[in-house]
Amino acid sequence: MLILLPVFVFGFVGLSEAASCRYPHEKFIGTRCYSFVSKRHPYAAAEEYCHSHGYKLATVDSAITANFLASSAATEFGSNNGQFWIGLSRKKDYTLFFWDDGTSVAYTNFEAGFPNTKDYVAENVRNGRWQTLAQHIELEFVCSYDPLATTTLAPTTTVTTTRIPTTTTVRKTTPTTVTTVTTRKPTTVTTTTTIPPTTTPKACPRGFTLFEATQKCYIVLVYGNDSDYPDVPDDAPFLTRENQRCAKYGATVATVHSSDLNDLFRSLIYDRFNDTRYATIGLRNTDLKTLGGKWQWFDGSATDYLNFGNMFPKTGDYIAQTSSQGFWVTYTHTAPNEGVVCSVDF
Repeated sequence: MLILLPVFVFGFVGLSEAASCRYPHEKFIGTRCYSFVSKRHPYAAAEEYCHSHGYKLATVDSAITANFLASSAATEFGSNNGQFWIGLSRKKDYTLFFWDDGTSVAYTNFEAGFPNTKDYVAENVRNGRWQTLAQHIELEFVCSYDPLATTTLAPTTTVTTTRIPTTTTVRKTTPTTVTTVTTRKPTTVTTTTTIPPTTTPKACPRGFTLFEATQKCYIVLVYGNDSDYPDVPDDAPFLTRENQRCAKYGATVATVHSSDLNDLFRSLIYDRFNDTRYATIGLRNTDLKTLGGKWQWFDGSATDYLNFGNMFPKTGDYIAQTSSQGFWVTYTHTAPNEGVVCSVDF
């Protein structure tokens, strides 16, 4: 009991200060808020994701924090096994480690036999101990920040991809008849000329890709920062901001009703980002309290196709996202450096 009491008290203090975090799903302990990201990324992409929110990969500066994160990760990530990235790394083998947020390394919690020759640190969900891994391994991860500090979002770089439409459809127009009447004295002559039908090529807007089965054109846009767009009410329906991005191109946030279309999204997302980054689709949760939620398409169409990954959807999440890996995850918002899949009618 003497061992558990300090942890309990510390956890209670953290919970009492949870309101200082930016989002309800984040957890406060010590002096930091922690955000658990149920998306698998290599180390550099996880770091970039945190930075895009104005956060850093998690700093773990005490045994209490390490145990707290491991316990919370088991719930947040839905498994008592596995690892997650934290913000400790080094530039090359056998040099000093450093925290992503610049905090001095005064506490470490490595497993026996670590660190090895790898340079990027992950924490074990089972026991809170650390291992060094290769940076290309894809893991879930935790971001952290000081809620009392002012943070600035990292600038968003927008990449423009132009696609040449692969399908051209010809639309026929009704023949036009022009009648010319010439009056002569003492007779009237009427001449009738028929103009041949004209053809107008039909194609997707620039940068969009046609999917024949739906007769819609699709594009993946970089989400960007909220400050780049007009404000929306705090109580606006989920996906309002994402649809706002699509509307800039005369499009709406896209729906998915088949595995073939989902495969197209995988390709478009990879072409846009060339990594495992996520893009938001037009599926939103309309019941945050029900276990697993109640998910509906933005346009009101039937939810006749779903492709959630293991442990998803999560209760309390707002939106659905997919990636070049194909399965869907759920989360509370779209990161500035992530994408939005948009569509227009062909």
